[in-house]
Amino acid sequence: MVKVVLADDENKIILLMRKLIDWDKLGYEIVGTANDGLRALEMVQELQPQLLITDIRMPGCDGIDLIRRAKQVQPRLHCIVISGYRQFEYAQNAIKYGVEDYLLKPLKQEELEGILLRLKAKLGEEAAVELELQQSGERRQEQMLAALRRAADRRQPFMDAAQAEELFGLRLDGNQCFAALVKPDMTDSRMYPDGYRLLMQHTLEIVRREVQGVTGRYAAAVQREGVAVVLSVPSYQPVEIRRCFTKIRKEIEKQRDLFREIRSTVCLGSRRTCPEQLADSLREALWLCRDRLCRPQPWRDAESEPPAYAVRFQLDAARKKRIQEAGEYLDRDRLQQEIEDSCHELLQQEPLNGQMIEDWFRQVLAAAVYGMQQNGPVAEELAGRMEEQFWRCGSPQDILHLLRDDILKQAGQLLEEQSRREARPILEAKRYMQQHYQEALRLEDVSSAVGFNATYFSALFKKETGQNFMDYLTELRINKSKELLCRDALSVQDVAERVGYRDLKYFSRLFKKNTGVSPSDYKKLYR
Repeated sequence: MVKVVLADDENKIILLMRKLIDWDKLGYEIVGTANDGLRALEMVQELQPQLLITDIRMPGCDGIDLIRRAKQVQPRLHCIVISGYRQFEYAQNAIKYGVEDYLLKPLKQEELEGILLRLKAKLGEEAAVELELQQSGERRQEQMLAALRRAADRRQPFMDAAQAEELFGLRLDGNQCFAALVKPDMTDSRMYPDGYRLLMQHTLEIVRREVQGVTGRYAAAVQREGVAVVLSVPSYQPVEIRRCFTKIRKEIEKQRDLFREIRSTVCLGSRRTCPEQLADSLREALWLCRDRLCRPQPWRDAESEPPAYAVRFQLDAARKKRIQEAGEYLDRDRLQQEIEDSCHELLQQEPLNGQMIEDWFRQVLAAAVYGMQQNGPVAEELAGRMEEQFWRCGSPQDILHLLRDDILKQAGQLLEEQSRREARPILEAKRYMQQHYQEALRLEDVSSAVGFNATYFSALFKKETGQNFMDYLTELRINKSKELLCRDALSVQDVAERVGYRDLKYFSRLFKKNTGVSPSDYKKLYR
């Protein structure tokens, strides 16, 4: 049995949690309850539970501090937090400490039970038969929706009803079917990837729970664009479908207590009579989902607003060339200006749709990457990571910030690498000069020693050191001569020869020019 401690300052919440779930059946044992954080911490120390379920706000110490201190006592402790307030910062801190999940008040049996079942699997114990069946079904749904997305991207028909049932176990024959996307947008989702991941998981659970009331023939899975859904119904009932998805949207937006400024959009593809056309329905839903960037509305339906596939955006050739050049020169100021100017031009387009924004995003990214690649390999995951982040943006400004920030960061990394590459031969050249300064060194000798053309090496040396080659060599020799002049046994002539000067007068003149005194006077001063 998995031992559990419940902590909440309200007794009625603890009683509710006790009654909501058949804990024994799921393999859990409630070994203690507490109404304040300090008492809960004592129970963790005394009873060594595997799971702590705690409210965020409690007397003694709050839930965040309790989790932190409890994990110091028991590092492998799993934690679930409960929130009933607008506590975004608290919740994000809890996620940072590795909480298993969170629950919003009022508590729902399905949510708590789902979390406990997932936790049992994670703890490595023998999962219940229901969980195994559920996970198997969920994997098949994920596979089906991934295949449907590929068909939509390639503009190919999806499989027929018999194939869909054989491969994925979903009957689609003799019904109307359609695809939909449920897209939650969360402020600062790029800053809180763990929070966004949890939000998407909860969205999927809400979708599955609610669509079951409409039809048992459905598939749902998290994709990068949102939660994708396919429904098959005997006959399409607009009022019932709208009521279902409106409830889904409202349930999602209740979670703004934890994630502030959540906005959700439901995008429906048009209804089809055969599964082969489902890819077209999903493609419509995807277009509407992109278009929320221009027209943020909670409900979009391809039946009433067909996608304008033909209206696209093409980056101006001169602008593209300037972005490529800025990328090639790793000129971050110019890159930023070109990206911002091109965004301003995009937003002046009439009509403007979300597909055009994605076109702009992809073309600017491709131009910048092409230019930066002239300086070295651009991080392979950059484009893929930015493609995924594109779908986490909720407005054109969010996408501008994503594009600008990530491209400038990549340019900065290439600049640092370029600087390191250029600094290496200069370090080798300095080391060579340290070893051979007594000889009649020429620029050509040193550049050849480090494998560079003399003209390029001279410019690179000046860029890296701030001195030309001869000034640096002179400074090196004079500094060495200072050390030698302090030795009683060496004359000025000996010192001059040891640092590479055969002409005593020339050496004396250089020494005085660099130090303000003659070699003889320096020797007298520092003997």
